Amino acid sequence: MNDIFTKAGLGALQGFITPQTLIAFDLDGTLAPINPDPHMIEVSGELQQELRMIMQYLPVAVITGRSRRDAMRFFEFAPSHLIGNHGAEGLPVWKAAEARFKELVQSWKMQLLQRLETSDVGILLEDKGASLSVHYRHAPDQEQVATRLHDIITTLTPPPRVVDGKCVLNLVPQDAPNKGDALLELMTQTGRDQAIFVGDDVTDEDVFALGSRNIFSIRVGKNDTSQADWYLSEQAGVLKLVQEMHSFLHN
Repeated sequence: MNDIFTKAGLGALQGFITPQTLIAFDLDGTLAPINPDPHMIEVSGELQQELRMIMQYLPVAVITGRSRRDAMRFFEFAPSHLIGNHGAEGLPVWKAAEARFKELVQSWKMQLLQRLETSDVGILLEDKGASLSVHYRHAPDQEQVATRLHDIITTLTPPPRVVDGKCVLNLVPQDAPNKGDALLELMTQTGRDQAIFVGDDVTDEDVFALGSRNIFSIRVGKNDTSQADWYLSEQAGVLKLVQEMHSFLHN
């Protein structure tokens, strides 16, 4: 991984922005800082204004693990495309499968409620419709609780695809699309032959792992195991990154 805020990084970014580029972002940890209370995240007004200005030139997509309805609460404008549930919600090609995904999620939710005990404190089940998130950020011993949750989840039927996150386990139907699938479909849908994607979490590795020359990948936070091409050191740098993109388009 290389620092995007270098002469080489910004030069590569500028060269990648053309009229055929789609620009996409994760939400939590990328457009908004991580908050101990997921309901209290905030996308700054200055960043939202920059995104609106970019949308005058290029489509801007948000691809998030949240449901679309939940994610929209944090924006004062409508992104060009808002994809929820890690890619499973918001694209016409997968619309017919959403009802089945929701049935699976309800089944997993009931099974988990039956298996969890009163001693399992600090665990929150978040029903997102087409996926289920099991949060344990407030557990007294996060490592121990994570191990217990993994053990419980292995007993669920049918088995979900488990995507680890920051103090959260995301349960997704085995055949549901991931963020990488969603970005590729968005490129097809919008007729764009390349995309820039900015993310920070394990779920964003589904985009980074595509390894496509047509996708310019940027990770928030340096991580030597990530397959992203570039990184910026902290979430606060996302505003500067978007401002750089806007300046490239404006000049």
